[in-house]
Amino acid sequence: MKKLKKLIHQGEGERLDFKQKITDPYKIAKTIASFANTKGGKILVGVRDDKTIMGVDPEEEKYTLETAAQFYCDPPITLQFKEVEDEEEDITVLEVTIPESWEKPHFVRDKNERRLVYIRQRDKSIPAGKTMVDLMRKGELPDNQVNLAHLDHNERKLLSFLERHERVTLKQFMQIVNISRRRALRILHHLTREGAIRMHEQEKEPYYTL
Repeated sequence: MKKLKKLIHQGEGERLDFKQKITDPYKIAKTIASFANTKGGKILVGVRDDKTIMGVDPEEEKYTLETAAQFYCDPPITLQFKEVEDEEEDITVLEVTIPESWEKPHFVRDKNERRLVYIRQRDKSIPAGKTMVDLMRKGELPDNQVNLAHLDHNERKLLSFLERHERVTLKQFMQIVNISRRRALRILHHLTREGAIRMHEQEKEPYYTL
């Protein structure tokens, strides 16, 4: 339980999510698929968003999670379960591990049979844009390991901005470094291919994140 509490103390993020209880297989399927489509991660079931440990009936939660992973995710996703018990409090937390997948992209079917691809951004599961899905299909998804020594001044300035802010648009980047649209696009596309940033196209105006 000490190891679990240390993990909980880190808080939710790109590779960790808290759920007090699993109630909707479709909603949890989005989280499962987003981890599999990104870098993998863990879901701690029986933990509130404020890090309070509540505990759950693990068998009941496993059933809903397996339903989500097998019937709402396409292709299906294999989950790894671990029950962590606190004997003093007589409660159990279900630790669910979702490895990064080699079968990307994983789609999520909603109740109307529509299919969307989700990726993990910080502590949220968000729809992936067409560019990201195409990269997944081709097996060309960047690994986010970029050599910072090879970046120029404008590229470094962009990454510095994104470390302090959640997102940036093309127009914002042009203003930040005072360069033309064509040059800004070239830099954004280069850093996207290199894996330094991610492009999101689900909104009216595309934006970029780390």
